[in-house]
Amino acid sequence: MNYDIFSLQKILSEAFQKSAEKMGSGDTTVSIEKPKDKSHGDFSAPLAMVLAKKLKKPPLNIAQEILQNLNIDPSILLKAEIAAPGFINLRLNPALFGFILQNALSQDVNYGKSTQGKGEKILLEFVSANPTGPLNVVNARAAAIGDSIANLLSASGTEVLREYYVNDAGNQARLFGESLEAAISRIRGVPKSAPEGGYQGAYMEDLAKTYLTQKDDLPDSHFNVTSKLLGEWGMDQVVQWHKEVLEKYGILFDKWFSERRELHDSGLVAQTLEDLKRRGLTYDKDGATWIKTSEHGAHKDEVLVKSNGLPAYIVADIAYHLHKMDRGYDKVVNIMGPDHHGHILSMKAAHLALGFPPEKFEVLVAQQVNLLEGGEKVKMSKREGKFVTMDELLEKVGKDAARFFFVMRSANSHLDFDIEVARKQTDENPVFYIQYAHARICSLLRKCAEKGLTPFNRAEDFAPLNEPESLLLLKEIMEYPQWVVDSGRAYEPHRMVVYLQNLAADFHLFYSKHRILDAPVEVARARLALVLGVKNVIRNALGLLGVSAPEQM
Repeated sequence: MNYDIFSLQKILSEAFQKSAEKMGSGDTTVSIEKPKDKSHGDFSAPLAMVLAKKLKKPPLNIAQEILQNLNIDPSILLKAEIAAPGFINLRLNPALFGFILQNALSQDVNYGKSTQGKGEKILLEFVSANPTGPLNVVNARAAAIGDSIANLLSASGTEVLREYYVNDAGNQARLFGESLEAAISRIRGVPKSAPEGGYQGAYMEDLAKTYLTQKDDLPDSHFNVTSKLLGEWGMDQVVQWHKEVLEKYGILFDKWFSERRELHDSGLVAQTLEDLKRRGLTYDKDGATWIKTSEHGAHKDEVLVKSNGLPAYIVADIAYHLHKMDRGYDKVVNIMGPDHHGHILSMKAAHLALGFPPEKFEVLVAQQVNLLEGGEKVKMSKREGKFVTMDELLEKVGKDAARFFFVMRSANSHLDFDIEVARKQTDENPVFYIQYAHARICSLLRKCAEKGLTPFNRAEDFAPLNEPESLLLLKEIMEYPQWVVDSGRAYEPHRMVVYLQNLAADFHLFYSKHRILDAPVEVARARLALVLGVKNVIRNALGLLGVSAPEQM
């Protein structure tokens, strides 16, 4: 039997739908949910509460009628029980878990993948740090969250494009070019300060040295190059830094979108401005051109063109998002930093003004990160002067701990990242605890192989897996694909952390209570199949979070 959690939910939902129709409920959506308390069963149906208003009966009475009309094969459903205020809790036939374990083992690295999101296309933009300096820890958090969301959605069959927006135009580009020009001047022995609001730090000196090294065969007249061209060259270098550190972090983007090249040089910003005017969404005031964002949910209207004739930042952003929408995606999702709340409202208002459904544009905010070491906040980077870089963090704790710790909390929660805990090789370190469960199973498999003991792979051989600890692990293996889908759809990879922590804890409990090497052969081989299933799920789930599953620790 080729059952999985989705086919079982469908079978149960259809049976409840037929039962409800016999009661005259009409067309009713039936959801089959995971009960919050595992002791309540494998699934729960809140249908009675849904129908109470329509049928004008108490939910408990409706639940009793539903059960009277319910027809489900006993090979699937073992028992259905009513619980106040009207839930119907369902317990599956334990034999089903054997078939699910068999399928999980046969699918191996593909277990957990599904087609639940097939047909949906999402453009996910994340990190998008200004190309004016190295990536910092807030960027690292956004990168870990964004890539994990993309992995989860892709595993569920959704088509996802990872995009990085390079903000390489505007006032900051001018300031960056002038700052680099000043740094080059200083390196060549002519003192010069960066402009007010410009960029400082050792990395600017590094850029200046790189420029001089690359151009050392050119005459002095070359160094009269404009600050604009210097800024463009420098930003391209910084983007390359970003690509390199992100690759070390395990993240590759499908597209790097340049504001300068693809919006300004292409004429798209100018076209967008004219389009907004044609639609009647703008007005002139105080020598500037404004967009009517306050009419569509923003706190205030925004300046599109400043009184000096230069376009404001929001024009390029609107042009960029129009470009996104024109590419045919069902949804555009952005992950932004904690200082973008006002801008988010303005962009949502602009989308509404342009006629896009609000559900097509979603923004997640990756909140601030506090790095802790020895219980104290980590001091600012000595080298960079203003921030702790992603590179520095990776040197301190490594990729696995960095990525795991950054997705341990919801993106909209502030995060305290304890460097000492992330380095520990103990159960106090959550990623070590989970990786150790995987390594422990790998060690067990090697020992069993040395003794010629191999796991069963057929459902009919899994009958010995009837202890509470075994059944709990079997149920968690069954639920894994649903966790992948739900975590991706909610854009909440921290849910997978919760799942993995529970699975690892339940495995360690199982292993402490039930012997494998010393058990009778039939029992040992069944238990070995179970822990192999757990190992595969841990490996697959960690992979979706960009974390490795070592076989030895």
